Amino acid sequence: MNISNSEAEISFRFLDLDKFQAYSLVREIVDSSYEEQIESQRYIAKVPLTQQNFEEINDYYVRQRIEVQACDIFVSANSTSNIGVVEIPAIVNRMLKHIDCKLTFYFTLV
Repeated sequence: MNISNSEAEISFRFLDLDKFQAYSLVREIVDSSYEEQIESQRYIAKVPLTQQNFEEINDYYVRQRIEVQACDIFVSANSTSNIGVVEIPAIVNRMLKHIDCKLTFYFTLV
């Protein structure tokens, strides 16, 4: 039985950027955003993981010499039921082949 009543938003996150890296990211990759972590004065940036920006994420990761521990793939799922199936697109597997970072899941019941 396949109950698909959930939709997922997939993002690649950079978890420990300095101010310059955060500013340059939003200029280089469309639809990216960041927020400052006040206590550490570091930035967390989020980029939608799509076919269109897949290469830009990889290029930024390499160019900025980001540590693999300082990034993740963030899967946020909203569901109308507390049971069901959330399908994760193949681009997540593809990204893990290039950058073997951790997966973080966030589930919300709406």
